[in-house]
Amino acid sequence: MDELNKIWVIVYKIDIAGTKLLLLKPNPEPNLTYDYYVITGGVEDGESIEQAAKREISEEIGIEPLKIDSLNISMSYLNKDTGDEVTEHCLAAQVDNSNIVLNEEHIDYRWFSIREFEEKIWWTGSRDQLNEILNKFTRILEN
Repeated sequence: MDELNKIWVIVYKIDIAGTKLLLLKPNPEPNLTYDYYVITGGVEDGESIEQAAKREISEEIGIEPLKIDSLNISMSYLNKDTGDEVTEHCLAAQVDNSNIVLNEEHIDYRWFSIREFEEKIWWTGSRDQLNEILNKFTRILEN
């Protein structure tokens, strides 16, 4: 697995109530400091960014996405253990209203409006960067 290349995915659904974004509550770990987050994961050798997103969505919530769109945004940070620069590629993935089946990494999930998502998501980067991600996501919805 390519430990320096990762994905960061906004999973969403559209139904009569409007657009809702998924956040997952991770299974508690000793040093966990946040409540809700998006699907993330590594890109395996020979896998495209989109293929990694599809695989991670299937593994983490048991649903095949209807479509996956790149948000054309990447975020970089230093791995605290190795000091290597890691890049997360931001994507959006639409799912239907299927029942979610969480894997062992998560203990709960909730659907949020875009505004609620912005308030609830664990985020260490700049709010400007999160706003840029959500603006690009909104443009995908408009197309």
